[in-house]
Amino acid sequence: MPGHPRATGGSARGRQPSARRVLDLLNASIRDGVISPDRPLAEEDLMRVFGSSRAAVRSALGQLAASGMVERRPRVGTWLNRGWTELALTDFQDDAGEIELQITEQGRVATSPLLRERLQTDDEVVRMVENTWSADGDLLGMRTAYFRTSYSIDPAVWVTEPVRMVDVLSGFFHVTVGRGIVSIGADVADDRTARLLKVQPGTALINRDITYYDAEDQPVQTVFDRFRADRVRLVHELERTCVDDDRGLEAQESLGA
Repeated sequence: MPGHPRATGGSARGRQPSARRVLDLLNASIRDGVISPDRPLAEEDLMRVFGSSRAAVRSALGQLAASGMVERRPRVGTWLNRGWTELALTDFQDDAGEIELQITEQGRVATSPLLRERLQTDDEVVRMVENTWSADGDLLGMRTAYFRTSYSIDPAVWVTEPVRMVDVLSGFFHVTVGRGIVSIGADVADDRTARLLKVQPGTALINRDITYYDAEDQPVQTVFDRFRADRVRLVHELERTCVDDDRGLEAQESLGA
């Protein structure tokens, strides 16, 4: 029948047949606290909540179980093991949370055209510091940072207790951050990264590049982050503001306001 939902790519009775879309809704429900961690994730309940098929719910739960997010116990049910850890998309805001750092390697390395461009330097060598990230004892990811050799402080002084990145920028680099250029992508763990993050080689990772600029728009450092995709969600709240108030006034006047 031409009017049947499946004839136009829909589903009968408005049901959600896609395991991927159910997984999206389930992940967000766990992250936002809509689903209580103190109750089992019953297939029948999730079918009703998301208006989906049993196969879609079962597939979504299977993917969460494979990532370690939930545990499926025969004759007991499916229970949430842990939630996501939310980190700020750009980590230099004043309200960004504290992280625990452990330095794994540091030294001077030969520069490259990319680093010279990002750091706006002609130096032949730059400093490199690599560290892991943790929050509340949960290993989340790692960072490789490059910056000019004129910054000679030992970064180990910043790993004695949890810190905010804005404090590292002000204390280590002695600058007030002005802006950052951020790029987000996906990656898989190579052997060394897998050992550092305690995952299997080939595990999915989120990668993030940030180049930090000070309040005078001079580059401070450029970093390459990798986060466990089964642990971390990068979040950022946007607020749209009206840049041209005169345009709004003109629109009101044209409407006779």
